[in-house]
Amino acid sequence: MNHLLSSGFDERNQALAPLVRARLASFCAEPAQHARFLNMLSLLEHIGSRKIATSPAMAQAGQDELRHLAEETRHAFFFKRAAEKMARAALDYSAGNTMAGAAARFYMGRLDAEIAHALGKAAPVVPYLYMSLIVELRAVWTYRLYQAALTAAHCGLTLNSVLAEEELHLSAMLARLLAADNGAAQRIALFCGFEKVRFARLWAAIEDESTRARLAAE
Repeated sequence: MNHLLSSGFDERNQALAPLVRARLASFCAEPAQHARFLNMLSLLEHIGSRKIATSPAMAQAGQDELRHLAEETRHAFFFKRAAEKMARAALDYSAGNTMAGAAARFYMGRLDAEIAHALGKAAPVVPYLYMSLIVELRAVWTYRLYQAALTAAHCGLTLNSVLAEEELHLSAMLARLLAADNGAAQRIALFCGFEKVRFARLWAAIEDESTRARLAAE
């Protein structure tokens, strides 16, 4: 089921993949913009970890939830450390240091709100599971493309450990949802549709900011 879910996600995003591949390749050739993009990934992981920490599901947190929180926090650190190594400077999450930071915050906030609204009065753990699943699907999709770009450019950065953990998160969330919700397949399809719209807007902001930065440097 996990493989089928990932395959379906790939198919739905087939038209977007070439644009994302091209931009990721360009980042690998532009260290300053690459550092800002890495910092944006750190921001997204940080927002995700904060949402987990403040989720009602954490009121009765078990090992799975605590491990998920710890790993998302570690991913935020991983990307922050890589960004600062590339920039050779400390980077906060301000606009000048973070690629499309406002759009990244909006992406996570609106997606979370849309999923919560659609689920209504579901048990506290259910919105957490769906939000986590949908975000993990996008993370796996994006990080696979990014790893291919890093390898092709010989950047010396590998996402293999992050990808492995994200794929485990995806499998865990999917198993719990299928056990908890008979309508999971239909809701996952609906929420993937929500996410695709939000991600396309985020990536458009990345494209716009990247183009403006390149023109300003010429």
